[in-house]
Amino acid sequence: MGRVFFPLDEELALLPGTLAPRQQSHLVQLGSWMPFRHASRVLEELLGVYVSPETARRLCEEVGKRVEEKQTLDAKARWKEEAHARENDHRLAMSADGAMVPLTGGEWAEVRTLAIGEVPTGSVDSEKVHVRDLSYFSRLTDAARFIDLAEIETRRRHLVQAKEVCAVMDGADWLQTFVEIHRRDAVRILDFPHAAEHLSKLLEALRGRGHAFPAEMLERCLHVLKHRGPAALARMADRLTEQETALEDIHEHVSYLRKRLSFMNYPLFRRVGWPIGSGMVESANKLVVEARLKGSGMRWERTNVNPMLALRNGVCNERWQETWHTACQQRRMVRVQHRQERATQRQQARRDALKSALLSPPSPPPPSVPLLPPEPPAMLAGTSRPSPHHPWKRGLSCAPSRFAKT
Repeated sequence: MGRVFFPLDEELALLPGTLAPRQQSHLVQLGSWMPFRHASRVLEELLGVYVSPETARRLCEEVGKRVEEKQTLDAKARWKEEAHARENDHRLAMSADGAMVPLTGGEWAEVRTLAIGEVPTGSVDSEKVHVRDLSYFSRLTDAARFIDLAEIETRRRHLVQAKEVCAVMDGADWLQTFVEIHRRDAVRILDFPHAAEHLSKLLEALRGRGHAFPAEMLERCLHVLKHRGPAALARMADRLTEQETALEDIHEHVSYLRKRLSFMNYPLFRRVGWPIGSGMVESANKLVVEARLKGSGMRWERTNVNPMLALRNGVCNERWQETWHTACQQRRMVRVQHRQERATQRQQARRDALKSALLSPPSPPPPSVPLLPPEPPAMLAGTSRPSPHHPWKRGLSCAPSRFAKT
């Protein structure tokens, strides 16, 4: 017997499985925050409903897969901007980075995350800028694919319509491509800790080549860079000889900093209220990715990482109801598609059988099988004498007498 469906399930908006829709929502939300065995135990303690950890895992992965499918379809579809969507007064900051997660087989893979937040306007503390109303988008994929998929979140946050946008990122080339595609006129800021890291390695390389620097040289350089800009740093690099800049360990960092001098105008950035550090995406890596996917002893199948990231984005962005509604719609649509496919296959099988019956030649009728064995002949062959089976020979008068002489 094949799979069947009950029409009342659709009328009551029920979902596959033995749990009610609300219980499934609770279980998946718990599984998005904590390991599956803990989610199973908490659900039993709160609602008195026991579900095995394996069932919780399968349900979370299946729901996350549907959310990921819907978001991928939305990224491929053409975006329809509202007629009244025009430039707003928001000042947005965006930052993207990667975090490593463990996969089965001892492999590690990079999950890319985009963080977008609103920068407050007006008078702000130049030493610390609070980016508020943060939202995230994460995927385990290559850079080009991530740039395309991230448009889901940039459109939601109206990045294109924002009055001003800054991009605080490290110097990776794919991040510059990201900014070019999503907001070309964004103020590009090199993450200050990242610049400090390259400057520290440059000073170490110069010390290894015989340069003598004071012990607090790095602190002084960073102070000048933050409060006066990169001009002094560029002059210091210009005083290096060609032989020194040709050395690989020195050339790497000097070339990196020279190419990004315009991204290190930190006094101007701080004066207009932009953040100069990518702390919002660093915290996103810990909150969205590592808090759930990088636990002790965890190993993930590659195909299950993005479904969990889709759920993590939903709960961390405080959009769980929207995420669950999307998953339910997608699951019901998949059920309808499967049912239609099975009906189409059955109809096609019936048409093929009918066509085969009409085109094939008629088969000969089967030979008739007698119901009783044939009667023996009543006459001897070639004579007119009756055989022992003749009806006359069966009568009592024809039976031989016991007293006849032999």
